[in-house]
Amino acid sequence: MPDTTATTPLPPGQAAIAAAMSEDKGPDSLDAHVVRLIADLGLWSFHARNSIGSQKGWPDRTILGKWIMHRELKRQNGKLTAGQRTVGDLIWAAGGDWDVWRPSDLLSGRIASELAALAGLRGAT
Repeated sequence: MPDTTATTPLPPGQAAIAAAMSEDKGPDSLDAHVVRLIADLGLWSFHARNSIGSQKGWPDRTILGKWIMHRELKRQNGKLTAGQRTVGDLIWAAGGDWDVWRPSDLLSGRIASELAALAGLRGAT
């Protein structure tokens, strides 16, 4: 399972932007940026807007492309819940692709790179 506490190091100016970015509220939120990247790359994703009645801990985004990817979106210093850790472990144990994305991952280009690879673009990692 990937290191869910690690974040991509950023220069001080970008670190301040990452610290201020909301996880999922508003047009400049992490989720809004991820949704735009997904659409630009022609991928498909699912995000439950109302999780009432759902199992606790399911990732925020399930994204379909060359494979299926599950990503939990967190504020820069947000903590995973026990349920999110459990679901992440279960997805990895089943051979799935699960990880956490934070604003620093958006600003560093990590998210765009992972989505480009999922879309099958050459040279993407």
